[in-house]
Amino acid sequence: MSYLNYYISCEGETEKWYFEWLQTQINNDTRTKCKVNLNPHKGRTPTDYAKSIRGVYAAKSGRCKSFYRVQDIEDYSDYHINKLHELCENTKKARSITKNCKFAIAYSNFTFEVWIIAHKSQVPTVIDRIKYYEHINRAYGFKFKDNNEYKKEVNFKKLLDLLTLDDVIKHALPECDRIREDNEEFYKNCERQYKGLTYYLHNPDTNIDVLIRGILHDAGII
Repeated sequence: MSYLNYYISCEGETEKWYFEWLQTQINNDTRTKCKVNLNPHKGRTPTDYAKSIRGVYAAKSGRCKSFYRVQDIEDYSDYHINKLHELCENTKKARSITKNCKFAIAYSNFTFEVWIIAHKSQVPTVIDRIKYYEHINRAYGFKFKDNNEYKKEVNFKKLLDLLTLDDVIKHALPECDRIREDNEEFYKNCERQYKGLTYYLHNPDTNIDVLIRGILHDAGII
């Protein structure tokens, strides 16, 4: 069985652990027609990656890699909006460096936990970044005392042990569709676009489902 290659650049450890889990689930699933290498790593920028593969990857393989930066918006201050815009500009520059790779952003507003919660319950209207562990507790039945406890490796991997690939397909993906439909209906005035990225100045929102849906489709699962 052949493999499809991706590169997932993550802000934090929980995102990295999640994509490691997802890779294992896909590659072990009986529905999988093409296995995946997601290569989740922390912190690499699109342009750094583009420079590292320019002229090299095309010579080694006929398959294109895809680079996704998983990014939180964090809040609506000028600092964090400018940070998101700088990432968009960096992504656009990466596309000009090499044509042998797809570059895109998988963003969450405010936090990656929007995607995690969506596996088990409806995402609340507002995600408090300071207390998102409370939403995790309600969705998964844990009793984490704060965000830091939830993000410990042993605790986060206990959460992953409760998930299956069908939780992704039957719950998380449809829940993200619902979030975006609500935003398009009720918060259209909060929609913003920059360098090809559409995002919302309303919490919650995410397009991580686009990345996951694409990976599952490429693997032949959906």
